[in-house]
Amino acid sequence: MKCPICGLLVENGHICANCNENAYVLNKIFNISVRLYNEALQKAKNKDFSNAIVLLNRSLYFNKNNPEARNLLGLLYYHTGRLGDAVKQWVLSSNINESKTNKAFYYLNIFNNDIRSFEKQDDAVRLYNQAIRYLKDKNDDLAVIRLKKVLDINPNFIDAMNLLAFCYIVQRKYKKSLKVLQNVLLLDKNNETAIRYIDEIESKRKKNKEDVLEEEYTYNGMVKTVDEDEDYSKVNTKSTGLIATFSFGFGLLLCGLCMYFLFIPDYIDRKNAEIESLNNNITTIKQENDMLVAKKDEDINALQQENENIKKQLQIYIDKENINYNYGKIEQALGLYQKGQKTDAKNVINSIVTNGFTEQQLKEFNDAKNKIN
Repeated sequence: MKCPICGLLVENGHICANCNENAYVLNKIFNISVRLYNEALQKAKNKDFSNAIVLLNRSLYFNKNNPEARNLLGLLYYHTGRLGDAVKQWVLSSNINESKTNKAFYYLNIFNNDIRSFEKQDDAVRLYNQAIRYLKDKNDDLAVIRLKKVLDINPNFIDAMNLLAFCYIVQRKYKKSLKVLQNVLLLDKNNETAIRYIDEIESKRKKNKEDVLEEEYTYNGMVKTVDEDEDYSKVNTKSTGLIATFSFGFGLLLCGLCMYFLFIPDYIDRKNAEIESLNNNITTIKQENDMLVAKKDEDINALQQENENIKKQLQIYIDKENINYNYGKIEQALGLYQKGQKTDAKNVINSIVTNGFTEQQLKEFNDAKNKIN
């Protein structure tokens, strides 16, 4: 059995004589990291990037010095638009394995030869952060403009695509939102955020199909009409005035009064109801996001607890193996003594560590030590 740290062949027991590490336990841990990496690689080949990223992070939890896992994680970050995270993983990988065969050097060399491309990606992240601020300030139109510029720079920026789809949901442009979300699933077929948004849209369409086809909502005192067949919504201002004709003046005045007392209150009530419904939907989506974050935190805590249990079990096993190993040296020392090799017998008996010995084992050790010495 080889020590995974220094590569020295460990013949007796499990402790490496060079680095004083338990080679058996380390090999078990590193094998878990390799297995998780292989599973992530398979999911990445099937364009299941989200789950592949989760598996690679778990792989690095067991072995942070796994350059293959870091290279693949950086590549997945790059394909999903997270260029900064990708470069970070490649730099760490290049420090772990300085061999020129490490693919991290190849990826980093590409960016060193094309600094302008990196600067554009940095601009995309800056615009994405601006869009988030606009959305928090309820300026969804400005957020959409920024996100479209982001996707012009980096068409694979999945977080920006999901945020753009969310903006379209806020604006009730469900067809455009679905189109964006479908593009997300083409890049990452099991993206949880995109799937959840699609389910939300489908539930709304089942409730009221007519509202999906053509709707209105107020924005800055004007009425914005949403037409899903147009690339951009059109803004129409409705104004009324009296025709400067005396013969029709009375009729127009009467018509205006009828509209004021009959139609305007109903229109206001309907718009207030739509605004309230939209606010409720936004609140629901935020609550779902909070629940998703909480669930991920629970999963991480569960995984950490599981790892702690494994470490405890491994430590118990190590202690037991060390006790058995040292106890076996008593018989070895007595055998050397009987053969007349007294010096070797003394060296063996004096090298025994009695930590964890039972009373009977300690008695046998003391009897053997007194006999030999």
